[in-house]
Amino acid sequence: MLYTEAQRQRAVAWAVSMTTNTSLAPRRYERHLLENYQRGHLTLDEVLHLLDTSIYQLLYRSQAVGPMAEQHLQQLLEWSRAYNAQHRITGLLLYSEGHFVQVLEGPQEEVRTLYARIQQDVRHQRIVTIGEGPEPVRRFADWSMGFGHVAATDIDVVLQATPIPFPSPDVQEEHIQALLQAFGVPLYSIPSTDSGAAIPAAPLSSDAP
Repeated sequence: MLYTEAQRQRAVAWAVSMTTNTSLAPRRYERHLLENYQRGHLTLDEVLHLLDTSIYQLLYRSQAVGPMAEQHLQQLLEWSRAYNAQHRITGLLLYSEGHFVQVLEGPQEEVRTLYARIQQDVRHQRIVTIGEGPEPVRRFADWSMGFGHVAATDIDVVLQATPIPFPSPDVQEEHIQALLQAFGVPLYSIPSTDSGAAIPAAPLSSDAP
């Protein structure tokens, strides 16, 4: 039995080390809380409370089985916004030339249930989970499903963003900024063409008609 806080901290450190590089390894926010617990900044009860009140986020990519006409995209968005509003899910969907990148956030069970449906959706193929785990707050609280058409190079920024050594305000695409910020990638100047042109801005489609 673990009687003291020091014993519990050692047990947590051991458990974290044993799960390194496995599917059970703590996610980013969980690691942050556990590190603060091990430093004595949080009690175990406080860690558990913060995890209980956290928001689950999931980021994935997929490819459309066939061409997606604008009408089909709008139907998908209408269904998504109605479903998400009923299940306390928010997020953002990016579409580019048959490729999707989407972030979902909300209660873990609701997010996992929706993602399971997406994985069974015949309109999707090559579905890859990029990242998932608890976060302290919603990043897209105002959008039951924000949506944006973006260039293929912008999709690459989300999936393969490699920061270069100096910060710059050149990235103006607000969908990409939102996703990069949500998943901890710094906003650096990332060229979208061989000429080094910055990524252009694009309008954002939110829940508003």
